[in-house]
Amino acid sequence: MNQADSEKINMIFLQSGIFRTQKREEADIIVFNTCSVRQKWEDRVFGMIRDIRREAEKNNKKQIIGITGCMIRKTWMNKKYLNKENQKRDKESAKKIRLLESRNWIFNHDDKLFPRLWDNLDFTLRIEEIKYLPLMLTHIFGESIWNDHKFDDYLKQNQLRENKASGIIIIQSGCDNSCSYCIVPQTRWREKSRSIEDILEEANRIVADWVKEITLVGQNVNSYWKDFVDKKLWNEEVWSWEIWEKNTNFKTPFRQLLEKLDKIKWLDRIRFTSSNPHDMTQDILDAHFELDKTCNYLHFALQSGNDAMLKRMIRKHSYSDFKKMVDYLRSKDPTFSISTDIIVGYSWETEEMFQDTIKAFDECDFDFVFTARYSVRKWTIAEKIYPDDIPNEEKARRWHILNDKQIEILSIRNKIMIWREEEILVSGKKDWFNFGRTRNFKEVFFKWENIKTWDLVKVKITDLDWFVLRWELV
Repeated sequence: MNQADSEKINMIFLQSGIFRTQKREEADIIVFNTCSVRQKWEDRVFGMIRDIRREAEKNNKKQIIGITGCMIRKTWMNKKYLNKENQKRDKESAKKIRLLESRNWIFNHDDKLFPRLWDNLDFTLRIEEIKYLPLMLTHIFGESIWNDHKFDDYLKQNQLRENKASGIIIIQSGCDNSCSYCIVPQTRWREKSRSIEDILEEANRIVADWVKEITLVGQNVNSYWKDFVDKKLWNEEVWSWEIWEKNTNFKTPFRQLLEKLDKIKWLDRIRFTSSNPHDMTQDILDAHFELDKTCNYLHFALQSGNDAMLKRMIRKHSYSDFKKMVDYLRSKDPTFSISTDIIVGYSWETEEMFQDTIKAFDECDFDFVFTARYSVRKWTIAEKIYPDDIPNEEKARRWHILNDKQIEILSIRNKIMIWREEEILVSGKKDWFNFGRTRNFKEVFFKWENIKTWDLVKVKITDLDWFVLRWELV
């Protein structure tokens, strides 16, 4: 999601005659596109901004610094760019999410990030209001930024795609869940889905530019189109496992979208992320096997192997729910890759609860795991009602145990790929090697002179070097 948002920002800059530089010290504008699930990451942004300001002052360089992404609640500018005529003071607290009601609402400065960073921060921009970026820069620089009135709303804004082989398509933004550790619902707001027509138009357009793989992204792609359906009807009749026993022909809106994308000529692969386990339905699981282009890889977040901990996190699935889906996917395809997210050291996590997570690793054989040490995030439910009571040393111990176990599992999972023939989508070069991924998301490195990015090549996996798979051309 952040990568796709950065590509949207880059496109707006390019269309405004502003070009990206590879050296930070040369930049006139620096934008932080933030993910702030964890407080530690947000604090790191503050430190980086102060360092940049010190470097700029030392070199007598003026640089405009802005923040967008999940740290931002309102689109506003530093008060030094405002005057009495255009300043609008909003009486509503900056604690609350607020979208602009008109273009004139950019003339405010009440976001709490400004006093925290003093004059180090020039503007804040909600990513959903990306179309106002050139207008804000026009006032900050005191000169007209080209075509600052023409840009589309967030979900319709084109992206300047950096990967020639693979394209990211945002199908939905926001989240209607209330996981106790997560700030996303307070920053990204409620779920909002794009129309299927817009998604298909974008998919066809990027495939025409030789993109062979698309990844559909959203905070919770399985609930795509949920915002257009009566919530009670959706919860009772759409998102229940029992419906599949009564009517196996029923298809959720996301499955219908996958089927339409599956018909696009020249498209080879479809991936999607993220999926919430409690919103996962049988027709989406089956799409991996029934549709030609949906890949045999799925990322969905377990977070903990202990049901009491999942309940404290306000996750709406149990471990047995999650395990049932893993078993089903692997029964259909033993090489099916599954990745997940895990939090260690959450409030009141006992050693017994942690051992349940270790057991989940042993039973699920994850191919990839993103393990995070819990750090309390301001404005979340957990920050208000749960203590951050696990010592950092204990969080680190548990993290290393899971990391070591994941290395063992990954080695075993990768070994089952040896001697298999797989099709690789070549995505780039790195340190004299080409690299690409199998359909089940395994990264493979190789040397071959006449292969280009976006080529599809059939290979035989021949060797395993630590995590890296090596192969020979078939």
